[in-house]
Amino acid sequence: MCIPRAFKGVVCYTEAILGGLGARPETHVDIPFLKKFKFSSLRNLFGRRPTRFVGVDIGSDSAKVVQLRKERERAVLETYGELKTGHYFAKDSLAAGGFLGATDETLVNILTDIVRAAKITATNAVFSIPATASFLTVISLPLVDRGEIAAAIPFEAKKYIPIPMKEVTLDWDVVGESEEEKRVDVLLAAVPTELITMYQRVAEVANISLDAVEIESFCLVRALLAGDRGVSAIINWGAVVTTLTIVDHERIQANHNFGRGSFEMTNALSQTLGVNLERAEAMKREIGLSEKPEDRPITGIITPIVDAAFADCDRAMTAYNRASSRRIEKIVLIGGGANLAGLVAYTAKRFGLETAIGNPFARTVTPEFLQQVLRDIAPHFAVATGAALRPFSVS
Repeated sequence: MCIPRAFKGVVCYTEAILGGLGARPETHVDIPFLKKFKFSSLRNLFGRRPTRFVGVDIGSDSAKVVQLRKERERAVLETYGELKTGHYFAKDSLAAGGFLGATDETLVNILTDIVRAAKITATNAVFSIPATASFLTVISLPLVDRGEIAAAIPFEAKKYIPIPMKEVTLDWDVVGESEEEKRVDVLLAAVPTELITMYQRVAEVANISLDAVEIESFCLVRALLAGDRGVSAIINWGAVVTTLTIVDHERIQANHNFGRGSFEMTNALSQTLGVNLERAEAMKREIGLSEKPEDRPITGIITPIVDAAFADCDRAMTAYNRASSRRIEKIVLIGGGANLAGLVAYTAKRFGLETAIGNPFARTVTPEFLQQVLRDIAPHFAVATGAALRPFSVS
C-alpha cells in the first residue's frame, strides 16, 4: 500500500505490472438487465479483447478505483485507490442537484488524479451510478408475456419516477411471478440520461473507454452475493446516505435510500466533544459502540444515530418479510460506516440475524501479504470491485 506525496488522502496498492494507455476504443455503454440501451460500437471487433478492467466509484466523500486482470477466467487484483473528493466538489452545487450538479471538469479532475495516483493502466472502465442519482423500485403488473410488459413499462414508470420520462433511461427485469394471483413483480430501474452522457464525456476527455454504467446496487450484489441462493439485506452505509438492498437468489427485490450517513456521526462527535473531524473518525473506528462505561460519552452520541438509521431499515425489512414467502436470513454491512467499531455485533443483536462485513475481494486473486489490509478496507471498495467484475460475468 502506498500514499503518494502528491495526493494526500489517496490510499492505493499497485501490483508490479506493465502497460500504458494505448489507443482508446470507441465508446459502448449499457446498463443492466436486458442491455436495451446501448451505444453502437465497433470496439474489439477485429482486435483482441481487453484483459484489464477498472471499476470506478465516484462519491461525494471519496472516489474509489479497482483494477482487475483476467487470467484463466480468474479476476486478479492489480491495483486499487481511494481519493477524498470533498474539496473537488466545493464549487459545485451538489446539495441542489446531486451528481448532476457537478461539472464535467470536476469529475475529469477526480478521475485523472485517482487514475494517476493508483497507477491504473486499464483503458476499459465500468462506472457505477450512485444510489442517490438513480431510482429502483419493484412494481406489480398483471401476468402477461414480456412483450406486453415492455409496452406497459413506460406508462407504469410515470407513476413512480418523479422526473419526466424524456429525461431518464429506463430498464427493467422480472424478479417474481405468482401464477395463483396472476401477477408479476418487475424491478424498474431509471437513471437520468444526462448523467450517462456526462459520464461518457468525462471518460472521453480522460482517454478511457467507458464499457458500461451500472447502478451501484447491482455492483454490490455481484461483488458480495454471487452464487448466493438465500435472501440477504445489504446495508451500504455511505457518508451521507444509507442504502438498503434486499436480494433473493442474486436478484434485487427491494431498494431503499435513507438520508442518514456515517458523516452524521462524525459531525455529531466533532460538534459535541469539540474535536476535529479526523479525531472524530478515529473515535468511530476505535470506540464506536463500545459497551465500556468509560466510553459512554462517545457511545451516547453514536448510538442514537445508529438506532435511527436501523429503524428505517427495520421498517423496510419488516414490510418485505410480510409480503414475501421467503424471509431475510442475513445482513451484509458495507460502506465506510461499516467500519464503526462494534457494529457487526450490534446489528446482529438488533435484528436477530447473522451479520457480517462484506468482502468484495473474496472473488479476486490477491497477494497473501495484503490479506489483512484488504479486510480492513473491504467495506470502502465493494462498489468499485463489483463494477470491475462486471466484464467477467457479462459475455
